[in-house]
Amino acid sequence: MAPRWLVVAHRYLGIAVGGLMLLWCLSGFVMLFVHWPQVTEAQRTAGLAPLDRAQVLSLDGLIPDAQPIEAASLEMAGAAPVLRVRPAGASPQVFDLVRGAPLALLDRDRALAAASGYSAGVGAARADMVARDQWTVTGEFKALRPFWRVRLADRAATDLYISARTGELAQRTTAAGRLLNWLGPIPHWLYPAILRQDGRLWSQVVIWTSLAGTLLTAGGLYLGWTAWRPSRLTPYRGPMAWHHLAGLFVGLLTLTWVASGLVSMNPWGFLESPEDPTAGRLAGPPPGWGEARAALIAGLAAGPARQVRLAPFAGRLFVMSDGRRLDAGGHAASLTPQALAAAAGRLGPVAGQGMIAAGDAYYFTHHEPVRLPAWRVITADGRRAYVDPASGELLASVDASARGYRWLHMGLHRLDFAPGFDRGPAWAMAMIALLAAVTFGVGAGVWLGLRRAAHDLRRILRFPAGNLPDKRFQ
Repeated sequence: MAPRWLVVAHRYLGIAVGGLMLLWCLSGFVMLFVHWPQVTEAQRTAGLAPLDRAQVLSLDGLIPDAQPIEAASLEMAGAAPVLRVRPAGASPQVFDLVRGAPLALLDRDRALAAASGYSAGVGAARADMVARDQWTVTGEFKALRPFWRVRLADRAATDLYISARTGELAQRTTAAGRLLNWLGPIPHWLYPAILRQDGRLWSQVVIWTSLAGTLLTAGGLYLGWTAWRPSRLTPYRGPMAWHHLAGLFVGLLTLTWVASGLVSMNPWGFLESPEDPTAGRLAGPPPGWGEARAALIAGLAAGPARQVRLAPFAGRLFVMSDGRRLDAGGHAASLTPQALAAAAGRLGPVAGQGMIAAGDAYYFTHHEPVRLPAWRVITADGRRAYVDPASGELLASVDASARGYRWLHMGLHRLDFAPGFDRGPAWAMAMIALLAAVTFGVGAGVWLGLRRAAHDLRRILRFPAGNLPDKRFQ
């Protein structure tokens, strides 16, 4: 019942793509326990030196008072205080508050001072400047380049990446983490810097190889079922029999994983979300710089802090000072459940809301931590908003496309559908067993493909004895 062309296509597509699929399977074991290195905002803030208020000369004249401000914070960059600000409709800016001017590129000494807060008292072994490497290759680092890469003199061989442009800690890696990422995320995501540095090319390579793997698996499933008969499990022998049996038992799971990997790339805008207005609606119109400046100064005067930042909520201006919520005058202003409930109406008709102490199906910790507790708002159109009850800031927003991504990629890739069996030791053991079965099936296919390729190569190179076409080849 199987057409000849499908048999041939499956055979040679397997030779071309099977090795890559085996690499995805093997790196998948590591991916269960290892994630890509990243520095969270909480980790970055925790390593900042306390703000030196005596060095903050003035915030006047840096920005026109009428300029709307989307975000602004005061913190230290090494031994000097800086203002980080994002004017509405403009690129972020960083001002050196000692000089009262835009921050100049950090020199080595200032970079080492900025790194000292994250070094746990360990000195630096060396520091060199890099524009891009394997651990800072993605587009999210574009506005922070170049970096001072500071190697600490510790046993973990820790590298701290300090942005020379902004003074922020951008990345942190260790020797063990770098090695494990070369065994897990890098081969799994096809992430070598030489490819990943061109985001458009990388995206197309992943999309088309994932599509080829999906077609290969779907074709193999069809061929496997057409070859099966109730009278016996498989008509084949040797490695072909093992490949056939493994395909029958775990072929659908293999298809699920490779197809959900394709979905992760959102090919051709498949699950693209429109611009999300949730954060703006929750915060209200952005304040002008004159108002924002006064609130930051009041927050700075309220007491010692590592960071003072704007936290507008429901049309009013507040600041956060190391987790303490203050009003525009610098007075304590904790956020009540009643205020959260009232602000939820700014998002549209509300179907339900309340405080959650644990994650749910759309907001949960896997490799990436989430902030809890959170105030969850579900609107009538199904959008979910998760709000920080301490600051009133939006933590996450999930629309229809994001819900589809949650189930079509993360759900099918992680198999975390069942509440209580979506992470943890039992889930990991089940995933290891399933992944081992899929790896065996794919590995058998790769062995068959290599054997077939070697056979075809010998046929191409073989000449009848005594009948060579040219004596020069004897």
